[in-house]
Amino acid sequence: MKYDVLIVGAGVTGALLFLALKNKNINVGLIDGRDKAPNSYRHLSLNNKSMSFLKELDAWNVISKTAFEYNQIKVWDQEGTGFIDFNVNELEKDIPNIGFIVKEGEIQNSLLSLVSGSKDLLWSCNLEKIKKINGDIHCETSKGKLETKILIGADGIQSSVRNLSSISSRTWSYNQTAIVANFSVPQTDPCIRQTFTSVGPLALLPMNETELTMIWSIDDTKAYDYLGMNEDDFINEIHQSFGEKLPEIKFSAKRQSFPLKHLSAKTFARENVFLVGDAAHHIHPLAGLGLNAGIGDVKSLSDLISPDSLHQVKQIEDKYNRQRIPINLALAAAMEAFKRGFEQKNIWIRLIRNHAFSLTNKLTFLKNKFIELATEL
Repeated sequence: MKYDVLIVGAGVTGALLFLALKNKNINVGLIDGRDKAPNSYRHLSLNNKSMSFLKELDAWNVISKTAFEYNQIKVWDQEGTGFIDFNVNELEKDIPNIGFIVKEGEIQNSLLSLVSGSKDLLWSCNLEKIKKINGDIHCETSKGKLETKILIGADGIQSSVRNLSSISSRTWSYNQTAIVANFSVPQTDPCIRQTFTSVGPLALLPMNETELTMIWSIDDTKAYDYLGMNEDDFINEIHQSFGEKLPEIKFSAKRQSFPLKHLSAKTFARENVFLVGDAAHHIHPLAGLGLNAGIGDVKSLSDLISPDSLHQVKQIEDKYNRQRIPINLALAAAMEAFKRGFEQKNIWIRLIRNHAFSLTNKLTFLKNKFIELATEL
């Protein structure tokens, strides 16, 4: 089988790019080593730019039925007095909301349902070897040989495409473990709340009218203790650590955990190979921008690839790198600065941190800038 574009990884970014290129009449294939799409339990933040792209592809209508709109973000320092309140009603930009909370599995399954009948979607198909011959990339997979002009890795932080094409990356551990869980509550409101606790940032996001999803990025030295707590003790710890009065909360889904790592590929495109999403960059989840950064990659690449541009792959590589590397490096640097800043126990740094929070909260133009950056990835 020969393709113009072959995408590896049928997660959100891979499925979205497959759909976008199919709509442009590109000869595109999508392979994934799993036997079917996993129904991921994670809930993620989706900004309006990402939502607009999904609308363009007629994918938003189904996803919107379970998406929960939010119009406010509150952030505060539990170890001080710093506080920031981002409210859509205070923004200069005329937008109906700041974003949406969506279940990752809902996005993925909605996208795949639009292409489920395609013969070019192959499950249980692992990429094993690649070799460039006469300008094309020859791929050996667990289901036979495939050829393509352009190979795209949308296969996550452990990307086989990145590894097999020898694209080097910078990676390190954040020395934190993310604990995620869902809770039932009497009533939610359209506000994301995040506090920086002594063991790491704790965020509560509304999933729907009666459920919250939590992500608590806990220092590795303490994470085992929190994972070992029974449910009542864990909930008590949330109440004590959060700093804002919470309603009664009960587990509606069991705790899950995963280690937090940073990754930045040194290039996002080289010699007919492209990387998108977590295969190219992976950041700390404290700002909830990872999915939007990946969808930004997909939008950029889908705009650049067309039937006419397929013979100018080097130009596509150069434009894609120029468009996506700077913004993702800036985002990674900002997340690292936040994380390191809130690790500091030095009293003077904590005072400066609290002052910066308070000052930002008073300066509407600064808050507008933060929201603009978060919604334009």
